[in-house]
Amino acid sequence: MESDVESFFALAEALGIGLLIGIEREQNAQAGDKAASAGVRSFSLAALIGALSIMAGGVPLLAVAVIAVAVTRLVSVAQRGDPTTGLTTSFALVAVVVLGAMATVTAMLAAAVALVIASLLAAREVLHGFSRQILTPPELRDGLILGVSALVILPVLPNVDIGPGGALNPRNLFLMVVLVMLIGAAGHVATRVVGVRLGLPVSGFLSGFVSSLATIATLGKRAGEKPEDATSAATGATLSSVSSLAQNGIILAALSPAMLGTGIPLLVGMGLMAAGIGALMFFRTLGGELKPAKMELPNRVFSVWGAVRFAAIVATVMVFSATLNDIFGNAAILVTIALAGLVSTNSAVVALGSLVAAGQIPAIDGTLPLAAALTANTLVRTWVARSSADKSFRRAVILGLVAQLAALWAAWWIGGVVWDWLVDTAEELVE
Repeated sequence: MESDVESFFALAEALGIGLLIGIEREQNAQAGDKAASAGVRSFSLAALIGALSIMAGGVPLLAVAVIAVAVTRLVSVAQRGDPTTGLTTSFALVAVVVLGAMATVTAMLAAAVALVIASLLAAREVLHGFSRQILTPPELRDGLILGVSALVILPVLPNVDIGPGGALNPRNLFLMVVLVMLIGAAGHVATRVVGVRLGLPVSGFLSGFVSSLATIATLGKRAGEKPEDATSAATGATLSSVSSLAQNGIILAALSPAMLGTGIPLLVGMGLMAAGIGALMFFRTLGGELKPAKMELPNRVFSVWGAVRFAAIVATVMVFSATLNDIFGNAAILVTIALAGLVSTNSAVVALGSLVAAGQIPAIDGTLPLAAALTANTLVRTWVARSSADKSFRRAVILGLVAQLAALWAAWWIGGVVWDWLVDTAEELVE
């Protein structure tokens, strides 16, 4: 009796999967003012065929059922006189047979896959518009590179600690490269999607995920060429610091939660200051006419050689820091992390987080190097902002960066006071 009940529910779920995808195909055909080549009944029967096949004869009979449905579909398409008619529907029909069989074995997974397939089918116009109008061929190529890096290269890298004091882990190091590439790609695509509608402030914020330094340089050039856009450009440049700091927090969360816990007051303090100043500047732009604008970004999402250089910089900093740490103690790490911050806060954060994760330094001792790296990078961005030909842009951005530095070191000092108080309290309780 229990087996009959389980079989009944499995068949019911298979029928539901067929109905779900069949209804979507019917609606899609109706939107195109044409008859569906395979609709609700066809998909429902295909799902039930898959479920009944696996119940009656196992995998061999299921294979025969899949082949039979595929051949029947091919004959039907051929009779229409157009071999390309309903190609997506043909794939979905064969997939439904397999999903019907899966429903008898793992109902939850079958339902989840069915929802994904139905969503992909329903998002036809959105996906076509994205791939044809928004995504450029170089961006597609970079996306494939990112996919290969994350799905092919990363899983086969050894997960072992090597180098001085075990400071280097090939898989963790490459994971950070993939993470930075992924965040950069998301920010790049998002900028292309919403930049035209929401103007320079939002574009600058999103571009900060790619590079705050490059964002300030690009917007500074625009302010020099179009002084009427200087306020909006300065707003975007300031808000790029917020997204850059958020990126650093994500990296630390993935690599060393302990370092994130001690470093988050610095990131939050600096980020809140940047967000507050950026918000005030944004409201100033609302006083006039806020013209939609799109910041010109490179077509490339990221450079392969740039990713390689990033990995090399991080590895060098980590090895150098670990070596100096063995010789001179933790004081040497301050210098190496600060130097890495001149190049990129990402590389400095990855190196620092990896050192903490490897046990080279305690997390609490990483707050000062983190503050030094953020300071070094902020000074570089200040120097880049000075190169803008527009005086109002230079003044607004530089004052914002100086305020961020003040918030950073205030947060570092307050965090140190709070930590000392917690340590003293804990010691008193122990005594």
